[in-house]
Amino acid sequence: MIRTILTFHANSINTEKIVELYRREQILAESLQLTRAIESEISVNPSDPGEILVTALWPDSDAYREWLDHPNRGRTAPELTALLDDAEIGAGRIFEIDHRVDRNSLVPSATATADLPQN
Repeated sequence: MIRTILTFHANSINTEKIVELYRREQILAESLQLTRAIESEISVNPSDPGEILVTALWPDSDAYREWLDHPNRGRTAPELTALLDDAEIGAGRIFEIDHRVDRNSLVPSATATADLPQN
């Protein structure tokens, strides 16, 4: 499993417009519908409203490649490019996930279960 990370640093006015573009065009939802992506999110740093982080979770690098190669990926490029004209764009990064935990995967250990009060 991999996580992709992309950062932008735009002015705060364009940050709002970039996030609105992602919402209006449902870019994150589209990446999930058209590929094997597991989840995706866009975040804005509250301490620095110009900093935007876009992350996605993929089962493997081939799944991410499906999105990179998909013809729909570029459909919002002209508008996004205009909004990013003065932005600092960080290099896209890929991280291999060593392990992960979420609430659904938490299983009490036998020891922890033994220590729980019995009704």
